[in-house]
Amino acid sequence: MYNKIFVSNRAGVGDVILTTPILKAIKDKFPQSHLTFMTGPNCAELVNGLSFIDEVVLYNNKSKQNSSMFNIIKKIWRSDIALLIDFKYRSAVIAFLAGIPIRAGLNHKRSLFMTHTAPLKEGREHNYEPYNYADIIRDSTGIDLLGDFSKLYVPKRSPEDVNFVTKLLASKGIMGDKPIVTIAPFTAWSMKNWPTHRYIELIKKIKASYDCDIVLTGDDTHDYPGGSELRQLSSIANLSGKTSLLQVTEIIARSKLLIGSCSGTIHMAAATNTPAVIIYGPTSPERWAPRKNVIILSKNTICSPCDGPAIGCPENQCIQSISVDEVFEASSKFLS
Repeated sequence: MYNKIFVSNRAGVGDVILTTPILKAIKDKFPQSHLTFMTGPNCAELVNGLSFIDEVVLYNNKSKQNSSMFNIIKKIWRSDIALLIDFKYRSAVIAFLAGIPIRAGLNHKRSLFMTHTAPLKEGREHNYEPYNYADIIRDSTGIDLLGDFSKLYVPKRSPEDVNFVTKLLASKGIMGDKPIVTIAPFTAWSMKNWPTHRYIELIKKIKASYDCDIVLTGDDTHDYPGGSELRQLSSIANLSGKTSLLQVTEIIARSKLLIGSCSGTIHMAAATNTPAVIIYGPTSPERWAPRKNVIILSKNTICSPCDGPAIGCPENQCIQSISVDEVFEASSKFLS
């Protein structure tokens, strides 16, 4: 019996959403435990308010102050077990300094601070990532989690967020009387991005065929190739940089369809049961794509998936070979 359980995943937005079924399974297996989850400040709003997490702690390793680390250590002091399902070195250090007797997870160059480790499993590219997390926990501790790990979770949006999205959409002339198609074209790794000019052509085809509103979401602080031209299209509502993560989730929840690449937004769609057309290039859809209500477009080129920028080819053939017609045809199956 574990009274205090500490779980860490300080990876990206998508990775944290993919952790939610594991957190629920842990709470289901140990319902009387106090479950503390550590992630980064960028993911806080995606886990705060989830009923199966008792406490969320945030660690920012880029902060000039170390007070956050010491505050976390005080909160998790002498927990019964630490499940470290990220690759982060400092997650293991924090658990070690907190005097947690069982510190389990992937070895990954941090064995000095771990008591129970699991090797990087062969074939993980062919296994949906939440099941990889469950394997890490089982292989390092013997704890066998149960549940539907394809079911993802995000918190319920607050009335303030719901009202904000309603007003924001209305300011763009979107009143809810037409289906909404959300486009999420850009990711942090440029090799996962489908060419912008093809998104523009796709949007024109959709608008010519369906009476719908098209919304563009994403980060407006990076100068993506062709990003300015895409954002300035008169036929779309550009909401890039105007929303929080939960507000983006609310927009996706109201949408009839999400179209995008392998990024956090596709997991938001999965968590809100929103259909999605997902364009895959160098990453493995077997590992990263939602399991339900999706159409996956992926080319089995000789080097794909490479899933790592050091290996990626400069031609990016895997995603470049996916045509506008293919994406439009897949989208039509949800829009018709």
